[in-house]
Amino acid sequence: MVMIQIAKPQNMIKFFRHIRQQLLTENRFSKYLLYAIGEIVLVVLGILIALSVNNWNQENNDRRAGEDYLFRIHRDLVQDTINFRRIIHNNNHLREDIKQLLVTLYDGVDSIEEAQYMSAIYDKALDQVFSPNDNTYKGMISSGALGLIKNPELKEEIVDLYSEYDQKRALLSAIGAWMVNVATNETNETDFIKFNRSVADIFTTQEMLNENDYSFLNNKEDPGFKIFVRAISATAFNQKASNTYYLELISRCEAVLKLIDEELK
Repeated sequence: MVMIQIAKPQNMIKFFRHIRQQLLTENRFSKYLLYAIGEIVLVVLGILIALSVNNWNQENNDRRAGEDYLFRIHRDLVQDTINFRRIIHNNNHLREDIKQLLVTLYDGVDSIEEAQYMSAIYDKALDQVFSPNDNTYKGMISSGALGLIKNPELKEEIVDLYSEYDQKRALLSAIGAWMVNVATNETNETDFIKFNRSVADIFTTQEMLNENDYSFLNNKEDPGFKIFVRAISATAFNQKASNTYYLELISRCEAVLKLIDEELK
């Protein structure tokens, strides 16, 4: 690497002052005037060169910083698409479990073990949290670094994608809040929570936990049965909506990833 050394301003000033004094001493005014003009031109040129070097350095630093942000966003979006696909895969399997739960429910629950199995599926169906990798983008927004992405089309696509993240988060939160209300009603109206794996171990005698606690599941006219079916239906709705949203986000992520790949080539 070639290193460019620029003379210190103090040294240059001393050098030019010495020449001026020598010309004035020798009473060579015309040459002094030409020299003074040349000196001004050299100073201006020096300033312009220094500004150009500084601007070049700043632009180079900004370019590298922008590329680094794009690499990090690329990494985040790759991880998001992997996570979104895994969630869809898990939800598809879970939907089959929910179908089997309903078959067991309508055939009749014969044991505490069956009730606990149904509770385990129900718990998994309730667990739907939208948690994308958006810290890099949030950091760019808070620090004002979004301008480091110089390609306006790419920048707009990235902004639109993360805006859609926010929209999907709001939609899933709204559905989740509705689902929690349904689940809360089920918990308030039935004893099904007794079969939850997080609490079942505290019921240590048959008196505490027996077939009477799930008897409502074997009576299709019991209000508790209908409430439980509604609660299971709510989880299925949430799961289906989640899969639809994740598929849409995967498509958007892949489009942005392609643009980033093209930009970084």
